[in-house]
Amino acid sequence: MKYGFIGLGNMAGAILRGMHRSGDFARDTLLGYNRTAAKTEALRDEIGLVPCASAREVAERADVLVLAVKPQMLPDVLPHIRDVVTPNQLVISIAAGRPTTYYEDIFAEGVPVVRVMPNINAKVGRSATAVCAGRYAGQAHIDLARRLFSAVGTVFTLQESQFAAFMAIAGASGAFVHLYIDALASAGVKAGLARSFAEELACQTVIGSAMLTQQSDKHPIALMDEVCSPGGTTIEGVHTLKRLGFESAVQQAVQAVIEKDKALG
Repeated sequence: MKYGFIGLGNMAGAILRGMHRSGDFARDTLLGYNRTAAKTEALRDEIGLVPCASAREVAERADVLVLAVKPQMLPDVLPHIRDVVTPNQLVISIAAGRPTTYYEDIFAEGVPVVRVMPNINAKVGRSATAVCAGRYAGQAHIDLARRLFSAVGTVFTLQESQFAAFMAIAGASGAFVHLYIDALASAGVKAGLARSFAEELACQTVIGSAMLTQQSDKHPIALMDEVCSPGGTTIEGVHTLKRLGFESAVQQAVQAVIEKDKALG
């Protein structure tokens, strides 16, 4: 089985590297095309990607076709491949804001489409990825998509109506976490710590806190309370965050992402 990628940006590159690292996908089964030839050549040299001369060539040769271009580029790409994609192939889209019906209206009747939403943590094999089936996709297609994306993290099967919320929490919020880490590190620098040390402390604390929450049967607030001694230093900081609107800012940011995703669709 051959897996073809149209678009070889950061996300596609992370997925392909994960597939290669897993050992479950032979080198000559990974095909790809990108408008910037340098990206294709770099992946060819690194993981043995088979370069294709065009998006159409990828679509003609692949059993599983992964559309990994930005949403705004789809109207330029899809007309060039629509007549060569058949119901014997599986189309996987990782583009935000485009429902499965968008592709089903373009391709021939019966072409199975699976929508997938990974996040950039795929670079380190820790993506949280959602998958959902279109009208013509069956369980075998979902299983195939899950196998592919399990190479870069954990996969969840969802209803498509849940995708916008999933993308905001599992995808966009990664940027919020990076912003939080930088804010913690900057505060450490202000308090006299070296930048590199402050960043390491912030990262280790975020990782540890996330693992503690994941592995505990307690509510996150209960875990927070365990850190906050009565009249102590931590509760002082927590109340300051609340007073400055920390929770509201996060919730509004998530909602803004969801609304933008709807606008793209």
